[in-house]
Amino acid sequence: MEATRFAADNAGLHVVVYPGDNKILIAMSLDDDAVNGVDKNLAGFAIWRKYDSKPEEILRNRIGFDNGVNAATTAETREWTDSDKAPFQKFRWIDVPTDGFDEPITYRVQALFFSGQGFATRPGPEVTVRAAPVKQLFTKFRPAFTRGYIASQAYADKFQNKDIRPAGAKTPDFDTKPFEAQYAWLGADARAQLFDFIADCEHDGSAKVDVFAYDLDEPDIIAAICRMGKQGRLRAILDDADLHSKPDKKTGAMPVEVDAAKMIIAAAGEHNVRQGHFARYQHNKVFIKRHANGNAERVIFGSMNFSVRGIYVQANNVVVVDDPGTAAMFAKAFDDAFTNDVKAPPFQKDPISQGYMVCSATATAALPELSLGLSPHKDFTVSLGPMSDRIRKATSSVFFAVMEPTGQGPVLASLRTIAAQPTVFSYGTVETDKGLAVQSPDGEMGIMTSFAALTKNVPEPFKKEFNGGPGMHIHDKFVVVDFNAENPTVFTGSSNLAAGGEQANGDSLAMIEDAAVANMFAIEAVALFDHYHFRKVMQTVTVKEPPLTLWYPGKPNAPDPWWKAYYDPKRIQMRDRYLFSGLPLPPGLAATKNVDWSAIDAAGPPKKTSAKSSGDKSSGDKRSGDKTSGTKTSGADTSGDKASGKTSSGKKTASGKKAAAKKPSSKASSAKKSAKKPAKKPTKKPAAKKAGKKSASKKARKTPAIQKSAKKKTSARKQAVATKKAKTRKR
Repeated sequence: MEATRFAADNAGLHVVVYPGDNKILIAMSLDDDAVNGVDKNLAGFAIWRKYDSKPEEILRNRIGFDNGVNAATTAETREWTDSDKAPFQKFRWIDVPTDGFDEPITYRVQALFFSGQGFATRPGPEVTVRAAPVKQLFTKFRPAFTRGYIASQAYADKFQNKDIRPAGAKTPDFDTKPFEAQYAWLGADARAQLFDFIADCEHDGSAKVDVFAYDLDEPDIIAAICRMGKQGRLRAILDDADLHSKPDKKTGAMPVEVDAAKMIIAAAGEHNVRQGHFARYQHNKVFIKRHANGNAERVIFGSMNFSVRGIYVQANNVVVVDDPGTAAMFAKAFDDAFTNDVKAPPFQKDPISQGYMVCSATATAALPELSLGLSPHKDFTVSLGPMSDRIRKATSSVFFAVMEPTGQGPVLASLRTIAAQPTVFSYGTVETDKGLAVQSPDGEMGIMTSFAALTKNVPEPFKKEFNGGPGMHIHDKFVVVDFNAENPTVFTGSSNLAAGGEQANGDSLAMIEDAAVANMFAIEAVALFDHYHFRKVMQTVTVKEPPLTLWYPGKPNAPDPWWKAYYDPKRIQMRDRYLFSGLPLPPGLAATKNVDWSAIDAAGPPKKTSAKSSGDKSSGDKRSGDKTSGTKTSGADTSGDKASGKTSSGKKTASGKKAAAKKPSSKASSAKKSAKKPAKKPTKKPAAKKAGKKSASKKARKTPAIQKSAKKKTSARKQAVATKKAKTRKR
């Protein structure tokens, strides 16, 4: 499908508008010769918004040239400033219209230049761009997102940092009415889509409903499940891993999922409920609606747990597909898991887990080009191999949000590799038990944010924010490759994109090859990463910073214009400006990158003690959170994604290439051996070790963790040879 973007040019000003799910990305650029430090000193951009049915309004900036900061004002009393007086000093801006994005919007963008020293500005070139909404572009396919910003200025402004659940012990049946306004805002379109789906299942009294659940403590969802269970038309598969069935080791409190499961069993009957966890977790988050005859009709899936934290704290997504063929794939997975008591071996033998299944071979009015992978897989390369290959072949950009790095596999290594490519704009986050690592566009990921909100040393005009606690905040699992280039692709689902999880967890992963969908996910990615990148920077602040103000000529201790880095061929900011404004890169452009992933290395996998610990402890998604309230959390939620292709039967893969799953085989195979060692066939062990050593040596600069692992293997080689038969017998 054609890229869904709208553009206009005038007198060297280029503006591109990318429509998303209730968010719109506006990218601006001025020609290289249209900006200088003398008579074309860029002050920024003023932006106006106009719905077709409403008067024009100007977008406002929280930061101004002085913000009115003085002893008589506070953050609560200072007003935002119109952008023609406080221009946006960014070359891209994400607008989140208060009234949503259900009708076309026309944006008017004007460049402003400084008149001389000080704040005074003069108008520059101007363009208007009309953008149409795309979230209903497909009649049977709908991605949606939570807001993901409980630790934000917006939540502080709108709800004064109020908690999102009652004080005291967590229960599965508390009264949600006092929190309705907060829930609607925080859950946003993802919550609306989920509850619309549930309402459709309830109102259709003849429908049968199947539910896969992992974290499950949202009272309204549990109540709806119980109502349908009492009617005898609902079945459920609930995760019963230790974190959902045993007391907390520190507090002794039982997980709320225990009470939720009792309620569901009492309502639906024990014969309609299965509790299990495959080899590690039952990690799907899925509702399937079936006709009375049992045939699947529609499905909702994604990264969002059916929990208070999953919907109202974390950044998450859901995908609604009103396609019987796609729904039937999930229904088959449910039937297999239900019949076989949620055991991994039978599922791994089922054809449904052998490769990628094509839901839609080409984009149509109903569906984008879409494929689906369902785990656990016997071999993780069937899902992660094609995905890793796509990442490494990116030509323009890669945006990613992935979970625990301890699960091994080729995806994280591929993301690290592409982060070093000077002409590829790579931006993303990795969630770990130790915090949130945000990779800057220059490749650096050396600081962990500890999931912190702005709670201390907060610079004016910002306010103290709600502390969402140490649990995962960006729980989305996605990779977006080349969102505005030739082959835009999104990988998303419940999977953590790690080898262990793909072989041990019940998960879903969709591969969507469509520009409109890629735009939606890319915009969500940029909004989230910019948000948390600022908090990453604030981690280094040890004293209260002076007020944040816009740059202007003559600003004390700020000799360089704010725009200078965006016109420096050696800086990644120039790559940023060209990418989003849709301009071809100048010949020979090679931005300098600093691929420091020390934060990820520090949070990497522990020493392996056995094959079981390698494939189990590092394979999946731990709890995302809360103890007793929205401000108290423990643990971490780390789920896994799959890549998409076609089945492994020798037919064409979803990427359109017969060898799509084989291309990354050398790298994926190496990663697979590392994740599964010791090898099942001891006669091949020495060769595998030798190959692993060479591979680590070649990549020593990029992957120090692998290099260390190779050294460790070399030092233990004699011992491994001496004990390999014993290990083989134990297996």
